[in-house]
Amino acid sequence: MRREQCGSYVITASACRLADLKWQPRLTITRLASAHVLPKSQAFPGLSPLFDSSKAATQYALDLGRRLALERSSRLTV
Repeated sequence: MRREQCGSYVITASACRLADLKWQPRLTITRLASAHVLPKSQAFPGLSPLFDSSKAATQYALDLGRRLALERSSRLTV
């Protein structure tokens, strides 16, 4: 599992091993609390593609989280 702060968000990236011995990326993005805003998290289940290693899947999730946070993507609702 890897955690990284990106602006006002904390990105948590990991990987889950599936039955077919592939690794699926897992991503959670948490908005940090401030004086006027409570912390809130958003999970992104079922990410694809699948990977042969947990390291590659985790890196994919981390890169995706960075892009979503930096671009303030419409997919990011927190």
